[in-house]
Amino acid sequence: MRLAYTAPLLFALASPTLALNIVLTNDDGFETHNIQALHRALVAAGHDVILSAPYAGQSGTSAQVAFLQPIPPTRTPSAGGLLPAGSPGVGETGIAPQQYYVDGSPTASLLYGIDVKALEIWGHKPDLVISGPNEGNNLGIITPHSGTLGAAVTALNKEIPAIAVSAEGSSADDAEIVAALVVKLVSAIDHRGRVALPAGIGLNLNTPAIDAVNSSAEDFSFKLTRIGESANFGLQFFVNIGDSPIAQGYGIPADIGLPGVSLVIPPSVAGYPIDPSPLSETNALEPLVVTVSPIQGTYAADRMSEIMVRFPLLPLLNSQR
Repeated sequence: MRLAYTAPLLFALASPTLALNIVLTNDDGFETHNIQALHRALVAAGHDVILSAPYAGQSGTSAQVAFLQPIPPTRTPSAGGLLPAGSPGVGETGIAPQQYYVDGSPTASLLYGIDVKALEIWGHKPDLVISGPNEGNNLGIITPHSGTLGAAVTALNKEIPAIAVSAEGSSADDAEIVAALVVKLVSAIDHRGRVALPAGIGLNLNTPAIDAVNSSAEDFSFKLTRIGESANFGLQFFVNIGDSPIAQGYGIPADIGLPGVSLVIPPSVAGYPIDPSPLSETNALEPLVVTVSPIQGTYAADRMSEIMVRFPLLPLLNSQR
């Protein structure tokens, strides 16, 4: 298998691995094949895992939080039908030990896992947070809108290493391969029970479409990429959302006559830039290649950008006393 790693990852790969305390969340709900398969795979690999995921799907919510709003009992059954309407707003999934749900956003679900269950079970914060695997890729310039990335960033800002995972597929068979790939990555960064990533830096992992019948996790290679400006889709507001071909593909009538936001492909049609770099994760993602891009927890610009911004601001800055 071909691997491309940063220095800390290469160092970790050569070091013995130990069990990690991991909080696992997602933005598609606790019942999805992807999160349940990953939970099983991580536990089988010897890690101690707390699953704390949303009660219902929360795609596109970024790092949304309902501040100062108590969480009441649920109003509807869970998406998979496991829990009935009227269940507590926060509770156990009943699927496996140390699995919990929150009727709220991915960030709220993660915070419950970090601030409540991790302290209750381990007495300290987790060694690692994994958000996903999402049902669908989160690539490039569109990632700030992702609930999967939003939860991972929430962990990074609490000084907890984090991995956001997104998969082009959601079937039970696909989920098993994606889970095996994530376990490989976790093993690579697990340095004797410590996550070998730079402080404040996490990873955004995307897997391509999977042929579960004719492939296994051993057939995939990992490529170190960057978020970049390339994306797999864009966002655009429509006065009549029915004018969007993609919205029509999701069953919205062309003559609905109501406004809304739709996905747009290619994203350049919606005003997004074109990034031809082969290192941009959207461009690098291809069959049997898993992209791994470093992420950070803030919108902070790099040092060179700070220097470039200073020049047009000089008159303003020099006027200050």
